[in-house]
Amino acid sequence: MTRVKVFIDYQNVYHGARDEFGLKQAHPIQGHVRPLRFGLLLKQMGEEVDPSRELIEVRVYRGEPTVRSHETLQSSFQRQVEGWKRRAPMLNVNTRPLRYNPTAWDSWGRPTEWDKGHEKGIDVLLALDVALGAERDEYDVAIICSADTDLVPAIDAAVERGKKVENAIWRAEGGYAPALKATHRVIWKHYLDERHYGMVHDPTDYTLELGDPAGL
Repeated sequence: MTRVKVFIDYQNVYHGARDEFGLKQAHPIQGHVRPLRFGLLLKQMGEEVDPSRELIEVRVYRGEPTVRSHETLQSSFQRQVEGWKRRAPMLNVNTRPLRYNPTAWDSWGRPTEWDKGHEKGIDVLLALDVALGAERDEYDVAIICSADTDLVPAIDAAVERGKKVENAIWRAEGGYAPALKATHRVIWKHYLDERHYGMVHDPTDYTLELGDPAGL
């Protein structure tokens, strides 16, 4: 058995889909994916060269909205993540509060408005899990779903320990999408087109009060 772990930088995946498939002006639910389906799709694509592949875990890394964002956004985030956790036991969701920078102040110099928020430490957490997982022999293949070049040192560390590292990125038909690579070698790229996006897209609007979220 070839043990496969999938590492998803969720915001990178979300915005990547919106950028590649012309969804920047679409409803915010466009770009969301079901992490377990995403991981299973990548495992199945890898079976073309290694039929013994087995998906053992999907790890998701994502910034969490706080009260400084919109209350509806925070509650929909929690509803989505809880739906993932409840329905997919092999899914491991790692969140960190978003950092907000003030954009307006009152006459006393106190912040009254903030920007949309920025992720802090998510890429570091993902990189550590890739590198330490290789050192602890927790997987044979790591599939990294991100185009963040800050992850290259972690990829190098995993490759040096004999692990196979692959990269999954969105790419529109006929388009170009930058991919990750190890410092001294090419790694396998899973280029995912709009058809693949349709297979894993989560169309659920989590801002609604849903009794049973469908976010796998």
